[in-house]
Amino acid sequence: MNFEIAIPSYNRFEILKNKTLKLLQSYHINIDKIKIFVKNEEQRDMYIESIGTDYHFILTGCEGIMETRNFLRTYYREQQETDFVLYMDDDITHFQKMCEDVPDFVDTVNNMFYYMKELGLYLGAPSAYNNKFYMNTKITTSLKYCIGAFQLEIIDRERDEIHCDIGHFEDFQFTMDYFLRDGGVVRFNEYNIVTKYFELVGGICGQLGGMEPRQIEMNENAEYLVNRYPNMCSQKLKKWGMDLRLNYHYKL
Repeated sequence: MNFEIAIPSYNRFEILKNKTLKLLQSYHINIDKIKIFVKNEEQRDMYIESIGTDYHFILTGCEGIMETRNFLRTYYREQQETDFVLYMDDDITHFQKMCEDVPDFVDTVNNMFYYMKELGLYLGAPSAYNNKFYMNTKITTSLKYCIGAFQLEIIDRERDEIHCDIGHFEDFQFTMDYFLRDGGVVRFNEYNIVTKYFELVGGICGQLGGMEPRQIEMNENAEYLVNRYPNMCSQKLKKWGMDLRLNYHYKL
């Protein structure tokens, strides 16, 4: 599969350099397979100063995660170079199988795309857990959360384009909307990533002005989604704020 890696990033040039790019370099990923999406020329110049000019930068002009995620969807739908995209966050340190590093990144991702294509499904992701106790070797197509931090999409330009209309929890919304459109999403439950959620530098927290305004958005968006998608999701309060749970028993 000729898949491309799309990395959106905001004010995280050092994090990107020391985490996701370092991970991809450890697997000797060809730089031509990677595109970094930044807001504007000022952001691009900061990233170039940190990681150099070898990478391909795309200017989005976007404010916030909602606009950025939607920009990525439209960008890959309109350009014809690839039908297979891996959306990665900028702060991933490990890609693992049952919490042990996979030996070959490209082969593993290619196999995921092959499996998705055979099933005729267009959105996939590894497990949301980083704990073998909650993981298994099953590949499921039920309504299970596809994390935005490491999300695979097969582009089908004949199908309706899907956009989100919220920021935080946008990956839950994508999961539900792809499930409704395609009849399923693919979860590779023996694979996982290692990342630091709720990083205060850059990203969502940086754009919103800190953890407190992000928690307010989390609470508002969680309530919005459970009202918009009845029977598909529910709210769950955690120590950092409101979270969501998808109903994997949900049937179309």
